[in-house]
Amino acid sequence: MPREVAAGALATFLLAVAAAGAPTGKWVEVRSPNFVVVSNASEGQARKTAVQFEQIRALYRDSLSYVKNSPSPVITIFAVKDENSLRELLPDFWAEKGHTHPAGIFQQGPYDQSQVAVNLSAPGENPFETVYHEYYHSVTVPYFPSLPTWVAEGMADFFGNSEIADKNATVGIPNRALLEELRSQPLIPLPVLFKVDHNSPYYNEQKKVSIFYAESWALMHYLLIGDKQAHSASFAAYLTALNQGATQEEAAAKAFGDIRKLQERLVAYIQNSSFLVFPYPAPAKVAESSLVTRTLTPAEVDAYSGGFLALHRQFEPAQSLLKEAAQLDPKLALAQRNLGFLHYFRNERADALAAFSAAVALDPQDPLTRYLRAQLTFDDVSQSDPQIEPDLRQAVAVKPGFADANALLAVCLARENDKSAEALAFGRKAIELQPGNLNFQLAYTEVLAHLHRYNDAEALGRRLLATATDDGIRNAADQMLIYITKARDYDAHQREMQEEAAARTNALAAAQVEQATERAETNAAESNKSASDKLPEAGPAVDPNAPVLKRRVGANEIIGIVIQVTCNGPEMEVTTKVSDRPAPLVFHANDRTRIGYATTLAGMQGKIEPCSQLKGHTAKIDFIASEAKWLDGELARIEIEK
Repeated sequence: MPREVAAGALATFLLAVAAAGAPTGKWVEVRSPNFVVVSNASEGQARKTAVQFEQIRALYRDSLSYVKNSPSPVITIFAVKDENSLRELLPDFWAEKGHTHPAGIFQQGPYDQSQVAVNLSAPGENPFETVYHEYYHSVTVPYFPSLPTWVAEGMADFFGNSEIADKNATVGIPNRALLEELRSQPLIPLPVLFKVDHNSPYYNEQKKVSIFYAESWALMHYLLIGDKQAHSASFAAYLTALNQGATQEEAAAKAFGDIRKLQERLVAYIQNSSFLVFPYPAPAKVAESSLVTRTLTPAEVDAYSGGFLALHRQFEPAQSLLKEAAQLDPKLALAQRNLGFLHYFRNERADALAAFSAAVALDPQDPLTRYLRAQLTFDDVSQSDPQIEPDLRQAVAVKPGFADANALLAVCLARENDKSAEALAFGRKAIELQPGNLNFQLAYTEVLAHLHRYNDAEALGRRLLATATDDGIRNAADQMLIYITKARDYDAHQREMQEEAAARTNALAAAQVEQATERAETNAAESNKSASDKLPEAGPAVDPNAPVLKRRVGANEIIGIVIQVTCNGPEMEVTTKVSDRPAPLVFHANDRTRIGYATTLAGMQGKIEPCSQLKGHTAKIDFIASEAKWLDGELARIEIEK
């Protein structure tokens, strides 16, 4: 959360902003490996801004060993030449008298749509400290989302006060404003500080926010580099204890010992006249050859500005600019993409899908619009839509580090039996890219469930339920566990039915073999007896070519009410209640399509579907007796009477 200087930047804007629009003048775009700088200042200033932010990014990521080799989203920076230009982008900060006028803001949006706006002429030693603070959050949250609030904010302030010179970088520079805050009022008791969360008054009430941020920074500074880094091991032990399930009180007591003494040492530390800092070699500047510069058209300026306003929930001026951009250049994919986001933020999902689809048609290589079209189609239209998989495959082909696309592709592929290995690989990739994103772990739980790996899915679901603090994640994990239980029971029932069907098939086959053997033996005996009886008699010779009338085995017949029909592949089992029989009779057909059906009922003329239409009707059943103990006969014909 930003402090007072940017409090309005992350809130929903409610003021009238009819005057908002794209700043006028010549605009350039400078693309570096990880940033897009859009500027109405000089080309040189725009390029310098890109280099500066690339160095800040490298400094932050190099300080986090787990993060430094992982991909990060490309961020758009509006680097404007003066305060008037920033006011045109952010009129809300000037619309109300007495409102703080920021030197810069950082806005994090969904699907890596983070944007920055900075006034390049802002005065002060570090006018962009608030921007750096929020940018540090964006770097760390995907990997460490569950840090205690004081740790997350203290670290962001610690690194936000960084300076990069030609040869050296300095981290942990004391912030004069924070020190003045700390020295002018009592500190928050540490047991209270440790428990502050996003619902706490210290995080939300303006009079308490400042001291919370200041004290969090001071304690972090003390633990990381105070007394020549003598306390860094204690801080590491604190985080380890929390990660192992300890409460705040338990972790603090284990790592820091007597909390009252820690508070006393912190008070003394704040009164110091000087503070240690972390010196680093300055991160290498990106090569000039990696910067691509071009002049923007009026349509592109409108599209960029409209997208910025849409992200800040200033929908009316955003819509005006984006529609104008689309009219000026109907082939501009950026205008359609940002129109898609405008509709998405307004929950106009059908319009968002149409705009993203238009953007894909104009720029098929954009992984973001490919993903968003797939996601909206999956959620709102059909999960089996044939376009979803190609869109997601294209998204991860162009941008392998696109975690959201990897996660959704894993879920889609898990529904296809022949793509289970790929589903697991994409699901693991999403978690690897953002190990702190619990939504991706939830998606992987769904993948495991679809692949019938119920034990693994249940273990992950229960872990999410135990560790997640977000109610949405917890509810989703709980629903997933319910689904896993039902799916496991269904699979067990299906296996049981298959085993029973196999047993019936085997028993029937054995009975048929036995019956055939008995008939063969009977026929042979009768043949021998007949021949023996006729030997003494004289008569005409038997014509070997004369036709033989074979004995036909007649079918038995019952009339009863069909109380149960079970179909399994071509097989069918029919259970019938007959009035003069104490127990129901069970009949079987190896292939229900090969027996005869008839009816005199007007509503059932034509082809009869026995699996769905027989139950509850009175029927005359012709059958051949079976010697199988579990079976009363093999079906020959069914005639529905009423």
